[in-house]
Amino acid sequence: MEKRHSPVLIGISITFCSVMPVAQAFSEDGNVSSVAIFNNKDLKDGKTKKNNVNKEKNTNKDRNDAQSAESVVVTGTRANGRTVHNSAAPIDLISQKDLAQTGATNILEAMGRLLPSFNVPALVQPDLGSMVRGAQLRNMDPAYTLVLVNGKRRHTTAVVNEDGFPGSVATDLSLIPTAAIDHIEVLRDGASAIYGSDALAGVINIVLKKDTKGTFSGQGGSTYDGGGTNGYVRADKGFSFDHGKGFVHLSAEFNRQDMASRNFPLKSGYLSYPAVSNTTGALVALGSGNTLPAGTHLNPKEAGRNNTPWKNVGSPSSTLGEFAWNAGYDLTKSITFYSFGTYSYRDAASVQNYRLPNTVFKSNLGLYSVYPDGFNPYETMKENDFSATGGIKWKTGKWDWDLSGTYGEDDIDVGVTHSANYALSYPGSQTAFHVGNRNYGRFTGDLDVRRSFNIPFFAKPLDFSSGFEFQNETQSLGAGEYNSYVGSGSSGLVGYLPVDANSSSRHSFAGYVGLASKVTKNWTVDLAGRIESYSDFGKNFSGRFSTRYDITNNFAFRATVSNGFHAPSLVTESYSNTSDHNGTSYMLAQPTSAVARALGASPLKPETSRDFTAGLVYSPEKSVNFSLDVYEIDVANRIGTSADIGIDRSTGVALDGSGNELTTSQVNQIETLLNSAGISAGNGLIAHYFTNIGNTRTRGLDFTADGHHAIGGGTFRWTAGVNVNDTVVTKRNAIPSVLQGLPNIGILSKSTEYTLRYRSPPDKEIVSLSYQYGKFSIFVRETHYGALKRYNDVTGGSYNITPSFVTDLNIGYDVTKRVNVTVGANNLLNQYPSQIPKSAIPAYNSQFTGLYDNSGPLGVLGGYYYGRVSVKL
Repeated sequence: MEKRHSPVLIGISITFCSVMPVAQAFSEDGNVSSVAIFNNKDLKDGKTKKNNVNKEKNTNKDRNDAQSAESVVVTGTRANGRTVHNSAAPIDLISQKDLAQTGATNILEAMGRLLPSFNVPALVQPDLGSMVRGAQLRNMDPAYTLVLVNGKRRHTTAVVNEDGFPGSVATDLSLIPTAAIDHIEVLRDGASAIYGSDALAGVINIVLKKDTKGTFSGQGGSTYDGGGTNGYVRADKGFSFDHGKGFVHLSAEFNRQDMASRNFPLKSGYLSYPAVSNTTGALVALGSGNTLPAGTHLNPKEAGRNNTPWKNVGSPSSTLGEFAWNAGYDLTKSITFYSFGTYSYRDAASVQNYRLPNTVFKSNLGLYSVYPDGFNPYETMKENDFSATGGIKWKTGKWDWDLSGTYGEDDIDVGVTHSANYALSYPGSQTAFHVGNRNYGRFTGDLDVRRSFNIPFFAKPLDFSSGFEFQNETQSLGAGEYNSYVGSGSSGLVGYLPVDANSSSRHSFAGYVGLASKVTKNWTVDLAGRIESYSDFGKNFSGRFSTRYDITNNFAFRATVSNGFHAPSLVTESYSNTSDHNGTSYMLAQPTSAVARALGASPLKPETSRDFTAGLVYSPEKSVNFSLDVYEIDVANRIGTSADIGIDRSTGVALDGSGNELTTSQVNQIETLLNSAGISAGNGLIAHYFTNIGNTRTRGLDFTADGHHAIGGGTFRWTAGVNVNDTVVTKRNAIPSVLQGLPNIGILSKSTEYTLRYRSPPDKEIVSLSYQYGKFSIFVRETHYGALKRYNDVTGGSYNITPSFVTDLNIGYDVTKRVNVTVGANNLLNQYPSQIPKSAIPAYNSQFTGLYDNSGPLGVLGGYYYGRVSVKL
């Protein structure tokens, strides 16, 4: 871990950290509070029940509701009256103030700073993966965490990962406006039996605001070492109408993130510009390794060159506008209509590898007059994301009914700017290209019914729930413009070819049942079962058994056992991408395509899981709480990518996908496979595809603790959280029989294995302390990330990114009862990850004096300072 110079701290922040762990339950005066209570019925139609609220006895009116309240939660159960305190499964409760006090500009980053079990890799892959990011819960694939909004399933992105988490298609949390959020419930447990596909690692339920209050806030900040300037403006306001029968809460947000670069300089001996002939003075292409050819001398431009022309290690730029609504109306005393949704527009750009002046000169002489100093292509995306839910809830006798429909769509136009296509004629040809379009949409219809039954000898009534769900999914990939893929294609990202353009759809039906009750005064049981049928791969049954036993009034045991599944995303099943490499086609082929089938592919199977969680909850006093949970998640048929399979004849020699020469018999074997599908290898064809690669087992531990105390006329709070996890590969699927005998063919590469096992830190600890006195507050958080293990592509071994300690500090002041000013610093001591060892830097990056690993949660941007003003409307 490296330490950079830190500027003078100019401030600190107003609010305090208060992620409420499973044990948090009591207000400061020792009474159970009921602020922000929601039951399942209320959550689904957006209407607030009126509950008795015990007023705080102290004068601190603005402290965190999640800290001061025993809130009824709905995530992970359909039983009535489940709270964070008495839940049979571990749940974190994050309030709006928690999100704001992190200084993060979106909830994805904020949750990474608040939850030990939540990991946000700084950068998993370039291209769209640097702009559409996912996060890991309990070191699992981002696609294994289900996201709900007001209890309804949210759609995923249209982008599929190709390398960081191969085949993964997750929900983009950054497209949900923070201003609209009341609180977030995070279930750290498998829940496919309740919600269906995706809930292998856990569930994030985002609950929108529904009150009549309003806020306005603005924040701006930048990194210590330059670049990365960002800021936001947020506003929300609720309204009541028709004598309180209806409500609507509106939220809007504008967010801007500027690019930041942390690339190392070039080595002094690495040349950028074409050389100059000693005899003619004409420009001459550089020799191997960018060295001077015989009979030439240095180009005078080398003396004044930009020594850090690469700008692709850092963060991309983006502009994001978001809007949300949450509304409800009582049609009668027993019938309520509700609606909520979000719309987001994002315009983002990610810098790609620098094209050297020498490369431009060699590739297209006319282009050299356009880019005499080389160029950095920018991959761009213009994204429209929309989600809307409408529903009606009614009561007949003792039965509660809920009928709803949700439609969500993510539409992305992909392009490149400041680019070129070497096959075009320059100057005069275009330098910006439309690469193509990606689109994904999902409609979800739900009918839920529930009631309670009095059962003899049971301590509480039995909560019965049942329902049906229908989903219809569509996806499409649109080809780019002709000049984006003709010849060598647009530099930075080649356009999607017409051969890869496609559209597809699928549908599914599901039915579920749930039973939950307190069998005795101390023993709670919660059962759930769900059967689901998909049109593309068939049926799946998931079951879940949760239990809790209160050994004493302040000490309890809880446990859950379940099985779950993750349906391969429709985007994953349908995606293909082909590009030309000197006459050889390189492609990511659909698993069901003729090319992939000929090379051993088969339709993707669902990823299935078995989850086990057991824990203890202890509250020695009403203001101090502890919880400890251990877990195991076994996942079968994880999705990854196959090896590169085929023949590359572009050099005049038959090579495999790894660049090794093939024997005559191996060439014949590959050509026979392709010919069987009516495909000719021609000058060459190299293909890989998404496939089920094997099984993994993840074991871990979560510990949370918190407390608050009245000290010196103020309130002192502390929280602590720990996550420890370990993932191993328990099975590697066999290589398809048709590929036996070919070299360099593996189902689970070492690189993929390391991504599965070590992308998240093996341990993460967070400790926070805060003190609020009158109008002033001070907060400090210390986060420790354990050593990250990475695969060495050069030597075939491994290396470690050293552990990191990150300090966040902020101070706040209430200027008036409505206005608060906050200044603060995240990563106060300006910590950077350790550099990648020189022995692990591949040849294509050997021109740099150093290289950071940007895949860990610390990132490479260093310290960040910010200021914020918040106003209550």
